[in-house]
This record gives sequence, C-alpha cells and structure tokens, in this order.
Amino acid sequence: MRRSVSLLFVWALLFAFACATPPEVEPPVPEVPEVLPEEPEEPVDPVEAAYEAISLAMMLGDPREAIDAFEAAQLADPESPETQILLGHLYLAAGDLERAEALLQEVLEDHPRQGDALFSLALIAGARQQTGEEQRLLEELLEIDPGRPDALAALGELQLRSRRFDPAERSFLAALDRDPGNSTALLGLGNLALRRSNPSRAERYLDKAVEAAPEIPRGFSDRGRARAIQGKFAAAEADLNRAIELDPEFFWHYYDRGVVRMERNNFSGALDDFSRVIEEKPSLFMAFVYRARAYDQKGERSLAIADYQTALDLRPDYQPALAPLGVLKFETGEFSRAAELFRAALEKSNPNDPLDHGLILLAGLSLKLDGEEVRARRYLEARARELAGSGLYADMARYYLNPGSDAFIYRQVTREEDRFTRLRASFYLAGQYEVLGRLDSARALYLDIMDADIRGLMETRLARRRYELLRGGS
Repeated sequence: MRRSVSLLFVWALLFAFACATPPEVEPPVPEVPEVLPEEPEEPVDPVEAAYEAISLAMMLGDPREAIDAFEAAQLADPESPETQILLGHLYLAAGDLERAEALLQEVLEDHPRQGDALFSLALIAGARQQTGEEQRLLEELLEIDPGRPDALAALGELQLRSRRFDPAERSFLAALDRDPGNSTALLGLGNLALRRSNPSRAERYLDKAVEAAPEIPRGFSDRGRARAIQGKFAAAEADLNRAIELDPEFFWHYYDRGVVRMERNNFSGALDDFSRVIEEKPSLFMAFVYRARAYDQKGERSLAIADYQTALDLRPDYQPALAPLGVLKFETGEFSRAAELFRAALEKSNPNDPLDHGLILLAGLSLKLDGEEVRARRYLEARARELAGSGLYADMARYYLNPGSDAFIYRQVTREEDRFTRLRASFYLAGQYEVLGRLDSARALYLDIMDADIRGLMETRLARRRYELLRGGS
C-alpha cells in the first residue's frame, strides 16, 4: 500500500469519527450493563445529535506513525498477531471494514485473549451501529483486562450514545483513574456535563481534552457550546472556527457557530452558516428558524416569512415560531393570517407556562384591523373565561367589545404600575384608536411606546411599524 494513499484514508477516517457532574470520589470499575435491543431515536438537541464516538480515531492515532509502526513490525515479524492487528488498522483507515474484520477474526482464532484484536472488533461493530455486538466484545475484553482504559472509555461512549448517563460517567471516570490523560474519557465527560446542563464543568473537562487531543474537532465544538451557554461568545466562536478548520464538512459546527453569531449580532455571518446547514440538511427545521430570525434582523421580511413557514411545514407543532411569524404577517398587513398565528401560538403554548393574555388581544386586534369586527367579537367572547382575572388585559378586552367612551380604559392604562403591561396595553389601545379612525391618538400612543424602547417586546416593534405607516412610510 502506497504511503500517500494510506495517509489520505487515515486522515479521512480520523475526521469522520470526531467525538461529542462527576462526584469527587475514586470510581470503581463499572459493571457492564445489559444489552439494549435498540438505539434511542435521534435527538433534536444538537449536543446529542452531533455526538459521534472517537475511540476508533484515537485507536488509529497519528496516520504517519501508524504506517511507520506497521512497516517496522512487518520487517521484524510479519506473522505476529501484533503485526496483523496493525495491518487491520490500515484496512480500517482505508474504510475496508470487511477485510479488517476478517483479519482480526483470524488473529482471535489463534489468540482468543488478544485484547487489541477484541478492542478493534468492538469498535468496528460500533462503527456499524451494532450496539449489542460492540457491547458483547467490550464485555469479553473487560473480563480479560478489567482496567483497560481505552475499553472503559469506549464502553462509556456506548452508554452515552444510549443515554445511560450514570453508567457512562462511571466508565469514563474509571478510564481516567487508570489513564488521567485519556482524551476519549475527557471528551465524553465534557459532553455528558453539557447534557446535564453544567457548562462550567464541561468546559474544565474539555480544556483538558483539547490539550490531550488538539486534532479532534469534537473537543473544540463541545467547548464552544459550553462557553456559549456561559455567555463567552467570542471564545465560543473561536472554538467553533477551529472545529470547522479541523472538519469543514461537519454541518453541526456551522449550526453552532450560526447560533453564536446571532448572539454576537453578526447576522450576515449567521445567514452564511445556516444557509450552509440547510443546503446539507434541509430537514433540520431549527436551521430555518434561526435563519428566519437572521433575515428578520436584517429587515428581509419576505425571506424571514418564507423560512418560518418552511420551519412550520417541517415541524407544525413548533410553537415558538408562531408568534414571530404572526408579527411579520401583522407588519405586512396580512391581518387575517396574523390572527390565525397568534391564536395558534396561544393554543399550542405549554400548559405549565403562564398564559400570555396579550396573544388573545393581538388576535382580536388583527381581526379588527382586517375589518372582521364580528369575528373579533366572537373570538374575544369565546376567550372570556381565560381573560377573567387578568386585570388590565380583561379591561382591554371589554373595551374591544364595547369601544364607546375610552375614559375608563385610558385611566386604567396610565395607572398600571407594571411598565411592561402598561406599554403592551398602550399598543392595544392605540390599535383600537386606529380602528375607530382616531389616528392622532393612535400616533401619540405609538410614539410613547417607541420612546420607552423596550427591546424584545412584540408590541414595541409593532408600534414602530404602525407609526411609520400612519406617517406615510412604506
């Protein structure tokens, strides 16, 4: 086998197998758990979805060293099991799993307790997603050598992929107890800490993992996530840039960097990242959600609307996309559709979360602005029970139903102590003024809301748009 071809295949395999709160006690050697019949469904969380085992890449090691080791062994003793195992690793690097497996099985026939052969076969089974066979081989190996660090770390990876977090933690800790620099275990514990919502601990493990294995992109990508969760966005982006340099074809790196760039208000960069993700994985609805937000921030309403709609086509039950799309439709004057979206956002909201009464009023106002006064009345009457006891929101709904004198409702709005509620109610009142043709009063309230400039409030944004339109803006 020519050196250049071997190097190419080894590096390709290394990149293809990139990886993903422990107690402060001395860990025991973990018991091998029962075999699970099936792998869990693919998770939505990128921390889980992007996880891939790195034991195979770590076993192969540096490609040039692997080739040199095989050539030296072949000269010294071409028929030894060690030489045959090294040749099997080169077959693995070339992607020839069948040939590698056959060679390793031959080694085991003559040397049934050969640990390296068992370990290599276990990782081949893992690469094929044959979880039961992978676990059986690791069990057999750990019976022969209970303290073997790479086998313990590989077992931890198997358990982590199956979301058996406590056994995975014990396996990783046992591996580190025997080999403190085991990068597979460090990366696994970092990924596990992320899944357990402990980003600071994840970062500490991943610092060590990056130092131990700077060629593995998983360490940088997971550390980037951990840093982003802690608000360290510049450092997070630097880590994700490095992960992309190491593995430019892995789309999750671009997804994660796009999220970080959104936090850093780099919307053009985020658009580039999410567009690449969508090109690679057009079924990933969250990429459309994030790209819609980026387009929205850049004032590209039509493109944002299209992406939100695509996200909802892919995932109709994704409630957080409904109200933002409703806002965009409201801004473009598609009031009937806006009303539908605000209603859906309310109906699909988490029953354990406080009810957002403002969505009821936004839906009612959308119908009013669309000239559907009767439908607005019926909708608000149907929601009367939900509005009961909501204070100013209930007062506003009563005013919407009987918009006569505004003395009472205006007094209630101006006296409201909660600033957010007062400004939201001011928008609903201004909207009713528009419906009644009292445009000067509407403009005055919209201007008050704009001056308060509470970012992130739907009503602040909508007030700005309505004010522009009343002044003759486009």
